Amino acid sequence: MVTTGLSTFQQLYELSPIFLVGGVAGSGEPIPITQILQNGVTPNNPNDYFAHFKPLPGGTIESWGVAQYPLAALTTAANAVVQQPISISLLMQCPAQNVAGNNYYNKLSIISSLKSTLDNHILQGGWFSVYTPAFVYSGCLLTSLKDVSGAENKQVQLMYQWDFVQPLITEEQAATTQTAFMNKVTQGFKVIGQPAYSGAQ
Repeated sequence: MVTTGLSTFQQLYELSPIFLVGGVAGSGEPIPITQILQNGVTPNNPNDYFAHFKPLPGGTIESWGVAQYPLAALTTAANAVVQQPISISLLMQCPAQNVAGNNYYNKLSIISSLKSTLDNHILQGGWFSVYTPAFVYSGCLLTSLKDVSGAENKQVQLMYQWDFVQPLITEEQAATTQTAFMNKVTQGFKVIGQPAYSGAQ
């Protein structure tokens, strides 16, 4: 298969945007989702792949929590925000076709195998990398995989939605989510000079 230009874009972002890291992949190379859905077979024609993916609207690349209490000034408010986990959802379209390996009978086998692999991967502590044209979401956790086929579709169980969240996972990373102001609050403000006390002595 030619892997330049449009073919490279289609291969990564449409045909195989999800990679399994750790878990069933162990300490080796991440496993592309096509290896599970195609059972190791690479079709010559992109249209013959079992599934095609695309990012759904609403994916986040920035998410910050803003203080919900009154603050003295806008600068203070701007310095009191805390970073939140970000999320991305992909739509997987997998219509049953007449192509060998993509008919209704094989669809049952492929989706069942996919579920079993995902279960094992997650239970073994595995995570995911999700590639989109605008941003690479590394270190993601799968929160759900569900059928979102509409009544207008001629086939049942045609579309599936993958929901991922990229959590804040390390103390070092969590520390960077706090702005300068919040770090000062956490560590305690340094008092310069002799503190002045009020009230009776």
